[in-house]
Amino acid sequence: MLVHQIFARIFEGEIKNIVIGENYPMEDHLTKMIYGDDAFAVDITQYPVGIGYKYHDGFFWKIEENTSEEVMVDPYPTQEQEIELLKAENEELIIVLADLIGGGV
Repeated sequence: MLVHQIFARIFEGEIKNIVIGENYPMEDHLTKMIYGDDAFAVDITQYPVGIGYKYHDGFFWKIEENTSEEVMVDPYPTQEQEIELLKAENEELIIVLADLIGGGV
């Protein structure tokens, strides 16, 4: 089965291109071939980023238009994280519902 990932090609601390690829080693190699040995690829499947966004200290950053300030970009939760969050919310709702109808859990 073929699975695709989305990769950012990073050079000089900035996303230069975004590509769809099959695996990290290949995309990292291609990125170095295009931009040089200091360039690298990063999987951005979980990140709402685009060309021109910054990358440093292991995080993505966007530049706010109004203030020119760098703001860290939070990743989307993975499916596993989303399921755990929904389970926790569901447990809280069960407790609240039980309290409302006079029962205990």
